[in-house]
Amino acid sequence: MARANDFALTYLAAHEAAGMTRVNLAPILHRIAEDPNYLFGQELQQLGGQCPVHGDTRKEDYEKVVINTLLALLYGDLRAHITNRLPLGEDGHIILANPPDSPHGLDVADPAGLDAADPDRMVGFLRDAICHLLDAIINEWTIKVMVEEDRCRTEGTITELAAACFVLSQALQSSVLHSPSGYDMMSITKTGSHTALHVCWNLVESAPLLRPDLDAAAYDDLARRSLKQILPLSMGSLGMLCQFMAAGRIEADDHQAIHPLRADQLAFVYDEEQDVILLNATLIEPTAMAGERHYTGCPAFYANGLINLYMEIVLALAARYGIYQRLQGKGAGLTA
Repeated sequence: MARANDFALTYLAAHEAAGMTRVNLAPILHRIAEDPNYLFGQELQQLGGQCPVHGDTRKEDYEKVVINTLLALLYGDLRAHITNRLPLGEDGHIILANPPDSPHGLDVADPAGLDAADPDRMVGFLRDAICHLLDAIINEWTIKVMVEEDRCRTEGTITELAAACFVLSQALQSSVLHSPSGYDMMSITKTGSHTALHVCWNLVESAPLLRPDLDAAAYDDLARRSLKQILPLSMGSLGMLCQFMAAGRIEADDHQAIHPLRADQLAFVYDEEQDVILLNATLIEPTAMAGERHYTGCPAFYANGLINLYMEIVLALAARYGIYQRLQGKGAGLTA
């Protein structure tokens, strides 16, 4: 039997085997909360003062700590913004719009067509629709943050949000990691949100695959209780995350989040004794870029409740559109 923390322990050990040390952003965020001027100090630029700085430490490692700290700080506001701006109908359900250029050929205004859609087509459509909805909310949030920075600049005042936006913009412009690709706060946030939604959908879709013949309430409960077992995935490096997702057959070749979970996936396993879904620790392999020494984990991991919010959104859509019942029997006859 796998223990609930087997994945987290194996994941941590694999990072160590790859020669990487975790920089925990929580103490850095605490320092900023105590003294916002810490944002402008040199210690933040030196791995937050947490690790010995080796002579051959890559510039990318310094950048990673600064950029992910600033994103984690900003994502507290993002969570509140999503909560406030998520469109809900009178019945409390999330209001979706048809995603542009959707390959699924479905229409949110056609209930009969949605009911008749095959499971994977329906899941893909919902994945596509919620990604576009969150993209629109992230667009709005980005503009809000930038307006706040511009207002402070004009008035000669400063707020934590404006300061974080200003320092982040500077860090991204000089970044070895991000500037060549033109990544900014908006694009990074959208990419991370898509990945979080993808993993949440995978967990929800794995429940009827691994544990058939439950009712919707039991699946909802199983997914909620299992989320904390899946969260360690967000604590690792980007390289290790990509390695695991590829090994577990949960990452499509085009890296898009609209693809349903494959029936022959290996990433999620059901533990009968604990009655939870776990990540498959046997798939982990030490993975690091040449010279990579440090990792922080996803910024969203440090923003209280943000990943849980994405999970709640996915759970709400799964319940609204009967996803658990639609996926019954999808994995029949398949073995890992």
